Amino acid sequence: MQIRGLRSRLYDFLEMGSFGSRLGTFFEAFMVVLIVSNIIAVAAETVPTLWEQYEQQFQAFEIFSVSIFTVEYLVRLWVCVEKADPEDDRSATADRIAYIFSPMAIIDLLAILPFHLIAVTSVDLRFLRIFRLLRLLKLIRYSAAMSSLVRVMYEEGRSLLAALVVMMGLLFFAAALMYFAERHAQPEDFGSIPAALWWAIATLTTVGYGDVVPITTAGKIIGGCVMIFGLAFFAIPIGIIASGFSSEMHRKEFIVPTGAIRAFPVFNKVPPAILSDIARRIRTIQVGAGTVVAHRRDQENGLYVIISGEMSAYYHHRPIALTAGDFFGEISLILENKYQPAIVARNKCRLLRLETQDLHMLMSIYPYFGTSLYEIGQNRLAEMVDDGLLNVEDSVEILSVLEMWVPSQT
Repeated sequence: MQIRGLRSRLYDFLEMGSFGSRLGTFFEAFMVVLIVSNIIAVAAETVPTLWEQYEQQFQAFEIFSVSIFTVEYLVRLWVCVEKADPEDDRSATADRIAYIFSPMAIIDLLAILPFHLIAVTSVDLRFLRIFRLLRLLKLIRYSAAMSSLVRVMYEEGRSLLAALVVMMGLLFFAAALMYFAERHAQPEDFGSIPAALWWAIATLTTVGYGDVVPITTAGKIIGGCVMIFGLAFFAIPIGIIASGFSSEMHRKEFIVPTGAIRAFPVFNKVPPAILSDIARRIRTIQVGAGTVVAHRRDQENGLYVIISGEMSAYYHHRPIALTAGDFFGEISLILENKYQPAIVARNKCRLLRLETQDLHMLMSIYPYFGTSLYEIGQNRLAEMVDDGLLNVEDSVEILSVLEMWVPSQT
């Protein structure tokens, strides 16, 4: 049991990072600095004078880095079983095999594999050192911005694929036109469509390398048109990514790990698969003391969960304390004349927030989520009745409102 408890704590530490503790924040910062330092070291080693002067320091730093990355990989491999659904009958070995073939685990392995292969074999595998650059991809795990960028590229995959098809078609079309216009004047450079592709790529991307240029009048006209089309069409994927990234960062200030939301009562009974979906949609906000987070007559303001700090809900002008783990918002636990009360921060608070449309969708798709909200609300109301903050009649009325929000309970 002690080993299992240690494994659970290590999983939460690695999964939650800065959401879990200050030590987690320090660990994430340390790993980011270490990864960036490794990339700098890989580049610096290719400078002959630096390598000759600091060879021992470079090797010592590589041993230190690989040791850290190896321990991290092995620990993540050990604790990954904590992510499994308790109702899943899959064995721990199957969970670990699944983790080994996950994208981030493959990146972690490739980042350390060259060092270990070179150490245990006499074959010259120094060319494998280039794989050390893959350590840069480890930043995806620790950088919210990079995680968001990867998520945007995945979500916009179809749009990017469509843009790629259009660009490839334009590329071959431009090469074909230039082949017919310049093949007799410059047979060495435009003697075939594949040969003309180099000019088409350099022109459409607006690079304008200059080693191959049209000399005929028709070729120059075609070249001018291709330049104009290149400015428009090659800006499409950039616009797609920029727009998606902007929306993602506007919607979500920080990436919220699954372990961070699982720790709260409102989410702890939700299956892991649903938690992953919630984590992609939820965001965090920080408010200072005295901030009015929700006004008395607010509607469609989503769902808030308190991560840290204290807030007050003013019910009939009486403050009711809300602390870490409590939730409020559109499904408020206390209502005043069928309106939610004003919610004011008593000190600096950090909150999780689900937008209204995401809240409605999650409750419709996942009845378990609505059930969890209802049960927590029911218990919360019972405590408030026992404490004298609510009378029984008010609690019955509020429960009827909650039942309207949670169809599975009606």
